[in-house]
Amino acid sequence: MSKSIHEFIENRFKNATGQAVNPGNMKDAKKFAQELGSFLAALHKLDTTDAPLPNVDNGFIGSDLLLFEAEFDDLLLKNEKLVPAEFLHEKFDKAAKKPWTADKVWVHGSFLPKNILVTTDGKLANIVSTDKAVIADPAWDLAVAWLIFDEKARKIFFSAADADEASIDRARLLALRNGLNLYHSDDIDELIQSRDSLTEILEDYHYIGGVDGYDVGGISEQEFI
Repeated sequence: MSKSIHEFIENRFKNATGQAVNPGNMKDAKKFAQELGSFLAALHKLDTTDAPLPNVDNGFIGSDLLLFEAEFDDLLLKNEKLVPAEFLHEKFDKAAKKPWTADKVWVHGSFLPKNILVTTDGKLANIVSTDKAVIADPAWDLAVAWLIFDEKARKIFFSAADADEASIDRARLLALRNGLNLYHSDDIDELIQSRDSLTEILEDYHYIGGVDGYDVGGISEQEFI
């Protein structure tokens, strides 16, 4: 981990502890979205001198979306009864055609709910597990939005994080990748986050109400037991 990342997080949070965030323990989702987005905006402005690029050690996290096309297609194929594969591949193609072209910024590399800690009163307590941090496309950090926020809170989060529309589009596909991977997790919280994120993503695309048999929001809780 870069010294600049370490110092930034340590100075901001003083090694505080907390619980992994979920929609229930953040208390006020809109305030938390503002707080988390502001954290990312600051992270993405850190000095990137001599910072590492995506590499084999971090699973190439932070790379252009197009690099993950084969993996994405495989996930869609394996989950074609869960999500509309052809429709989502078209969305992937569209988003991949608008890669991040500005200067690369620091990204956390594993910006998932389990690494975002909250206090007992629902405020941001700490950010952990930064060993995969690199300079790359900020969309990778933005993807967490669909795992923990509803549409209104996401808008606040993106605004606070200074996210542009193309980055949000890429982040949505990265969130879909996360959601499909977590759908097969042994962790009940991750399974529920997966279900909720897939629902939110399909609603973003106005693909809701069980069209063609896809109704992620209607999945029975028994599937997660």
